[in-house]
Amino acid sequence: MHDRHSPTSHRSMLGGLALSILAGLSLPMQSRANGALAAAIDDSVAAAAVSFGSGFVLLGIAALAYPAARRALGRLRQVLRDRTLPVWYLLAGVLGAWLVVAQSISVRVFGVALFSIALIAGQTVGGLLVDRLGFPRSTPRPLTATRIGAAALTVVAVAWSVSGGLHAGDSLATTALVALLPLSAGVLSGFQQGLNGFTSTVTKAPFAATFMNFLVGTTALLLLTVVTRIGTGKALVPTMPGVWWMYLGGALGIVFIFSGAFLVPRIGVLRFTVTAVAGQLTGSLLLDLLWPAAGSQVTWATIGGTLLTFAAIAWSSAPDLRRARRLGD
Repeated sequence: MHDRHSPTSHRSMLGGLALSILAGLSLPMQSRANGALAAAIDDSVAAAAVSFGSGFVLLGIAALAYPAARRALGRLRQVLRDRTLPVWYLLAGVLGAWLVVAQSISVRVFGVALFSIALIAGQTVGGLLVDRLGFPRSTPRPLTATRIGAAALTVVAVAWSVSGGLHAGDSLATTALVALLPLSAGVLSGFQQGLNGFTSTVTKAPFAATFMNFLVGTTALLLLTVVTRIGTGKALVPTMPGVWWMYLGGALGIVFIFSGAFLVPRIGVLRFTVTAVAGQLTGSLLLDLLWPAAGSQVTWATIGGTLLTFAAIAWSSAPDLRRARRLGD
């Protein structure tokens, strides 16, 4: 089996970092689309189900249209039959669904800013844990000062970037309790990336991991939507808006999950997380400049925090880049 921590060429490492940043750019656009849809139908969970569901439909069409996609699913069935891939690894999509649930609860309590800090703090911790443990089946990476420092710098950068959106007056106990939701979702997302990376490796196709994520995530969110809407006395199917761009969340989610499944075996979970965060903050900055939402503003903190994440990328990647350059391309 391919070891995701085997020596990587200098050009391949730089290419992986660049692709991770581009993958991160898709997240703020997805958040804008899903957030607008959630506001339009007044249901964050149902909006997430629509987003996941539309992504699954697109992947289903791809599976019907492209022989390579069908071969990937065929290899998935084979590795499940010969137990190279345990069936429970396919539950990675549930971890993605938990992230959406955590978002729908916590954002309403203390807003997007604290949600972002708690989530990305969890993601960086999760990335460290997954790489340190070698989860699920790869060579563990030691907790060096460089790796810990780069992870901490990422959290500081995000906190600085969103500092203008923090709100005072909330109960400290309530804030701390609810903050555990995105924190846990962030930690679990590192394990989701690890599972996806392993599935991609054994099937030799990121499509298989991406397809199963959307299948499992869609199923979980549809069940949760039915339960919550029946429990609150709402109609089972909400009235959907006619604004086309509100339905792009699924396609943008495919970009991020596919990128993670492809890149994690090559550059590791922590480095993918840090670089994707840089892309996320950059995308948010560009959206606020070019297509601002109501109440959004670009501050020096936003710009400084974004630049600081790129410093974290350089810090975390420098040792491997130097090693790859010494080995030669």
